[in-house]
Amino acid sequence: MPHPAGVCMHGGVRTTSPERKAWRCLTGPWPWLLVLGAVAVVYHRVPQHRFVNFDDPMFIFDNSRVAGGLTGEGFRWAWTNKDAVLWQPLAWLGHMAVATVGGVAPGPHLVANVVLHALNAGLLVLVMRRLTGRAGCSLVAGLLFAVHPVNVEVAAWASQLKTTLSTAFFLTGLLAYTRPAGRWPALAGCGLSMLAKPMLGTFPALLMLLDRWPLGRAPAPGERGRWLRGHLPAVLLAAGLLAFTVLPWVAPAATDVAAMQAPDWRRLASVPVNIVASLGLYVWPVDLAVFYEERLGHSPLQVLAAVALLAGISGLGWRLRDTRPELLLGWGWFLLLILPSSGVLRAGQHAVADRYLYVPGIGLLIMGVWTVARAGLVVRVAWLPVALTVLIAGLLGWQAHRQTDYWVDSVALWRRVADVTTPGAVTHVNLGNALLAAGRMREAETELQAAARLEPDNPRAHLNLAIIAHQTGRINEAVALAERARVCAPRDARVLSTLGSLLDEVGRSGEALGLLEAAVRLDPRLPEAQLNLGVLLAKSGQLARAEVCFEQALHLRPEDPAAAANLNLVRRQRQAAGRSD
Repeated sequence: MPHPAGVCMHGGVRTTSPERKAWRCLTGPWPWLLVLGAVAVVYHRVPQHRFVNFDDPMFIFDNSRVAGGLTGEGFRWAWTNKDAVLWQPLAWLGHMAVATVGGVAPGPHLVANVVLHALNAGLLVLVMRRLTGRAGCSLVAGLLFAVHPVNVEVAAWASQLKTTLSTAFFLTGLLAYTRPAGRWPALAGCGLSMLAKPMLGTFPALLMLLDRWPLGRAPAPGERGRWLRGHLPAVLLAAGLLAFTVLPWVAPAATDVAAMQAPDWRRLASVPVNIVASLGLYVWPVDLAVFYEERLGHSPLQVLAAVALLAGISGLGWRLRDTRPELLLGWGWFLLLILPSSGVLRAGQHAVADRYLYVPGIGLLIMGVWTVARAGLVVRVAWLPVALTVLIAGLLGWQAHRQTDYWVDSVALWRRVADVTTPGAVTHVNLGNALLAAGRMREAETELQAAARLEPDNPRAHLNLAIIAHQTGRINEAVALAERARVCAPRDARVLSTLGSLLDEVGRSGEALGLLEAAVRLDPRLPEAQLNLGVLLAKSGQLARAEVCFEQALHLRPEDPAAAANLNLVRRQRQAAGRSD
């Protein structure tokens, strides 16, 4: 099969024309050191940040199994739980491994994530060099990946260890796939990637694209059946893992997520609009935020315009597939990997997010970097490629460095969302919770009231308003707000525990006991439910049962002074009762 014009073979891999010596000398450790230095400059303040109140409690500091580090019980739980809706056992094990080494302080978890991000940037340089033979282009792609502002959300967010870990396995799999005998190791890498975060279920189609260019393994017309059969194991692996992952979407544990889904036709109609929005975020990374409120009900004109744009770029890539193969590969990479997270399946009230672009965005980098290099726009002046790279990477890195400041704590994070988006109930609730945790009661109450107006059935808004009312001495109002939260979420253990504690304070101990026992049955691993039930039992003289509750509360949250104090008090009371007997 003749090679396309301007294409040669490099080490068994199809590649474009040789590069300038200034780029080709970038061998050995220098590309890695450059990428590592860029990550260090952009993210050097991140290890001093705090956890945020979005996912970090569930994945790290409020999760007793993760906080306990790597244990036999934790290992079994990681492979069997559906607490995060999606099945991602390696993500849980990764958090447990960090907790084993560094505990549940923010620093070690943030450092681990930034280190994995640097590793991924270095792996990208290596993978693209092996695929294409272009040292300069590969370095530029890795460098832009390292400093792109959209990737700050992944690198600076502790609970996104699942994304950085998944990407590391994926890129390692692609590195193996560059070798003729690397198909099975590649499948292992991609499979492990999906066990960390099931976002790359379309990877078999990407491998097929890589076969065409730059690997040069596309089949002759009479061999397509054999070639497709060769990819069948990848298809079966991806389909099996996706099927196992999708199951939680229809399981009882995920009914709250399922309830948020719009009718299928509205979701599907929003997919092209979401993809175009994601494309815009990557090309023009300004006004970035951790949460973009989902907008359904797009007009037919918006949907048609989005479809036309996507079809136009796809058609251009197909038309130039022989002369500009990087366009087809890069655009196909982006479309195939963004599709699963563009609204077809989602967990939460959003279908566009910066973190969803972490791996799909690599395709856009391939399109841009290789197109500029192939077009010969900068070949006449020797220093111009380096200058252009420094300029673009510097601008992106400066913007990314500014973006990291919004991740310093929860208040800064959600203030940013409120400033650059039209805030909805989710934003107001999370900002209100952050302000409440910071002791800024009046501001917190204002945000939570705004959330309750926008979404009257939001149990978190009413529950935290109840906590504020209680802390400011308005006990009857607190009870009324907690009862409203219970109407919105009758099987929420946290709501039942809070309401039970409030009812005990106003003398309705019988109702309180029933609610607290129900909360413990619904979620035995909720520390405050165990603590509140223990307090009520101790007050009613049931010291043995109270001691069990306090022991469990202390086991779930070992550094809780209230649990430790109550446990010691109950034990002294039981010892005194035993002596008096």
